[in-house]
Formats: sequence, structure tokens, C-alpha cells
Amino acid sequence: MDSLTKTQRHQIKFHGDGGNYFAIWLVNIFLSVITLGIYSAWAKVRTYRYFYGNTELAGDRFDYHARPMQILIGRIIAFVGIVIFYLCFLASEVLGMVIMLAFIALLPWIIIRSWRFNAIMSSYRGVRFNYLCRVGRAYWVFLGFPLLAFAALIVIVSLVNFFTNPMLGILLMVVIFVPGAILIQGINSALTYDLYVNNLFFGDAAFKGDMNKDAFVKMAFKAALFVVPVLIILGLIFAKMFYSIMQASVYGGSEDAIAMMVLSNIGLIILAYVVALAGGMMAAAWLIVAHRNYVANQTTLNGGALRLHSSMKFTSYLGLLFTNALIIIFSLGIASPFAHVRHARYLLQTLEVEGDLDLLTVRAHGEQAPAAVTEELVQALDINVGL
Repeated sequence: MDSLTKTQRHQIKFHGDGGNYFAIWLVNIFLSVITLGIYSAWAKVRTYRYFYGNTELAGDRFDYHARPMQILIGRIIAFVGIVIFYLCFLASEVLGMVIMLAFIALLPWIIIRSWRFNAIMSSYRGVRFNYLCRVGRAYWVFLGFPLLAFAALIVIVSLVNFFTNPMLGILLMVVIFVPGAILIQGINSALTYDLYVNNLFFGDAAFKGDMNKDAFVKMAFKAALFVVPVLIILGLIFAKMFYSIMQASVYGGSEDAIAMMVLSNIGLIILAYVVALAGGMMAAAWLIVAHRNYVANQTTLNGGALRLHSSMKFTSYLGLLFTNALIIIFSLGIASPFAHVRHARYLLQTLEVEGDLDLLTVRAHGEQAPAAVTEELVQALDINVGL
């Protein structure tokens, strides 16, 4: 019976429809505009409830519990804080820098409070999620480790540059700094996912996941390989363009002639932009797929009673991003709700839960969510740390 229970798999289903969400999205935009942004809080809650309510696991759906007024108050406070910062920066750059440094010092606290807010506002089968994290651990992950690691890397690069001749020093700086930065990014990703997964709860049941740093470092280096051919192509494009300009300059070309030569290379400039965009999209898509599959497949709930499984594929996800980009571009953004629904459906339907959900015994917690100010700050400043 135990072995049979462990092999049960429940695929997450998404019932959202592009047409239905388009109607919600259109009304949200219209009412937000005519109310000068006030309705945007109701729009956010309505959007979240649509996506949560259309997400099904084993016959039951998720729910989102934030109240619009709660979001609006948090949004107003966040907006006022940002306006005060800009006014102070205009009045005095020193005062603005002090406020900015103070805000950076608060970022780890803001991020984990935002995670906690979203967790407690989410529920499944009437049981709310929770997020409990020591603030000191968050400061190490978001500020301590990155600052110390990059400071050490800069010192190493500076010493190499100091003890070698200039040309060799520049080459060694690139050879050391780039892999060093990738190494730091990989380790920091592991620390961030560890901070999130291993402090997340469903009721009183804890999520657990072994986030191996070596695995994330390998992922970071593999993703960087997508950039290498892009850099080579960009180098060839710009070398050709600058060679033409230098030839015109050496042979006494006028400023107008050089300007015309630059304009004649506009096709190469556009090609360089497209190549850079494609390379960046491929690297980002590969890293998202690798991270999501690894993190989900390492995550368990309630001592292993339930396990997550993700089966995202790089080629299918890249194709989804590409077609979504075309949908948004050629519709001038009007069809973006259809792209959002397609993206949500793919992410959710490649995720499975292994185990018997009916045998899962959890107790609901009675903890209250923090104020929505931190969540709105994270959204307003586009701090992309959500998992």
C-alpha cells in the first residue's frame, strides 16, 4: 500500500482561458485609468484570484485572500515613499544617497516580508501557506555574501593587474572576473532558493529541499555558454563596422561622409541587437528551465509525504517565449493576456505532485499576514526575486 501511495502523481491543471482573462484585463485597465490608478489594487486582486482559482490540483483549486483595500494602502505608502526619495534626491544628492543606502539596507527584510505576505494570502483546501525566515539569514543571502564575494573578486583582479603588464593584466582580468562573477551568481542562486524553499510551509507542514551549490554553479556556467557564440558574432559585426569607419577617417573622409557610413551600417546595428536579444533569451530560458526543474524535483513536503516533479523542456519553453513575444509585439500589447495565460498554463501543467494528498494531515495556522507595503515596494521597483 505504501509503495502504491508513493507512486500516485497528480498533474496540476490550469483552466484559464485567454478570452476570459482578456475581458478581465480590459476592464482592469479601463477602471484603473478612469480612477487614476485607485482601482489598480482591485485589479491586482482580481487578476491573482483568476489565476489561483483556475489552478487545480487533485480536484481542488487554490485561492488568493488579499483584500483590495489592503493592497491599496500598501501601494499608496510605497508610492509616497518613492516620491519622497526622488524629492530628497533632487533637493540634495547627499541626502538622496543616504536614503538610497538605507533602503538597500532594508531590502532583505522587504523581500522576505513580501514572500511572507504572498504565502499567507495563498491557500489550498482551506489551508494557508506560510513563510517563516530569520532576518539575519536573509541579510547574508541578499547582501552579505554578494558584497563580500564581489569585493574579494575585485581585490584578486586588482592584484593581478598590479603585478602584470597592462595588456596581460587586461586579459587576465577578463579571464578571472567573468568566471568569478558566474561562480558567485550560481552560489547566490542556490542560497536564494534554499532561503525560500526551506522556510516555506503549508499549514504547519514544512517544505524541504537540498539546494546543492555545485549544481547551481554548473547551471550558471552552462547558461553562460549561450553567450559565447553571441559575443563572437557581435565582435565580428562591430569589427567590420568600425574597420569601415576607421578607413574613412584615415583617408580623410569628412564628418558627413563618416556619418553616412555609420547610417549605411544601420542594418548591422539592427542585426547585432537581434543577435544579442536572441542570445539573452536563450540563456535566460535555459536557466529558468534548469532552475525550475532542479528546485521542484528536490522539494518535498511534510517529511517526504509529497514530492514535486517538474518536466519543463528548454526547446518548448523557448518556443513559448518566442511566440509570446511575437504575439505581444504584433498586437501592440493588446494580446498580452493571451500570452500570460499560455505562459501560466505551460508552467503549471509541467508540474506534478507525487503522493497521496488525501492522507496528508496538516493543521492550519492562525498567523496574520504583514502589511502589503513591502509587497508593493517589491512590485513597484520590479525587484525580480519571486520564485
